[in-house]
Amino acid sequence: MKNIQNYFSRVAQKIEPYQWEEVLSAKSLRFDTNTPPLPPASLNRFLKSMAKNCPINEYTDPAYTKLRELIAKYEKVESDMVTVINSGDEAIDVLAKTFLNQGDMFIITPPTYEMFTIQCSINRGIPLEVPLKKETFAVDAEKIITESKKPTVKLIFLVNPNNPSATITPLNTIEKIVKEANSIVVVDEVYREFYGKTAVPLLKRYENLVILRSFSKFAAIAGARVGYLLANSTLSQKFDAIRFPMGVSFLSYKLAEYILENDQVWMKKQIQMVKRERTKLSTDLQKLGFKVIPSKANFVLVNMGKKAKQISQKLKQRNIIIRDRSNKPYLKGFVRITVRSPEENKRLITTLKEIL
Repeated sequence: MKNIQNYFSRVAQKIEPYQWEEVLSAKSLRFDTNTPPLPPASLNRFLKSMAKNCPINEYTDPAYTKLRELIAKYEKVESDMVTVINSGDEAIDVLAKTFLNQGDMFIITPPTYEMFTIQCSINRGIPLEVPLKKETFAVDAEKIITESKKPTVKLIFLVNPNNPSATITPLNTIEKIVKEANSIVVVDEVYREFYGKTAVPLLKRYENLVILRSFSKFAAIAGARVGYLLANSTLSQKFDAIRFPMGVSFLSYKLAEYILENDQVWMKKQIQMVKRERTKLSTDLQKLGFKVIPSKANFVLVNMGKKAKQISQKLKQRNIIIRDRSNKPYLKGFVRITVRSPEENKRLITTLKEIL
């Protein structure tokens, strides 16, 4: 038999698995995943309710009707503008399948979320980089608009707030890009609640706008894998046709419903706590001599210079994991640190003082 690798597609030959930070212990404190410090307050009540009535042996509503209605109410849109999908990452795959033919291009603004390149490349797209501006990590709107005029450019990905820089793009800049670009514009608002502003109202004015969302951050259920897309009804119908049927498990979408019905007050309290801790953590890191990029997300980007990798390794030896980005393009010397609970953030700062 031939070498098994000879059977791989050209894409499969080139693609590499997404790289997570190495975790040495189950007790490790995770500052690398951008997840909230606490699970939903109603989680135990939800699990008890499922124990009493859980038809897990059956297929259930393939349209996720109730969840779509709850999301529509939360987002202040019509339910036919909502497509429920298994995670924001699968949403990227659906977008690529919807808009990209082989050889089509998609614009990304590095440093940004790596899954755009991974999923779109798997779907035979070609990345076109329009890097964020140095120092400020601001988008180059004029260049994005210019590049979007190329006939093979089909998608533009913007992240607001951006990951990993935690910086924002003003809504008037987003509207300018949506209005003038000759492409579908996807605004990833996974971290929106930690910023407080949204491009959702623009959906009524622009047919080429799509909003990408996830329950992982604002609802604190990253392990459940629930995401959604917001767009006009024409696009939403096509997303619904392309998404994997029944891709969100019964328990996951029921948990998402339960949270929207019962936990919105708790969600707001946790988000406010994270915002307060974001300010304190940024100040404490600056006092240690590090440059911290002003953040509007639930994480901070920190310039640790030449010692970034060494510091990351020393923290890991003490069961504290941060996201070392110092070997990535546009991020030399930078690490990304999730904002966690007051106690956890204090432990991080105390440990940093010990190893510096």
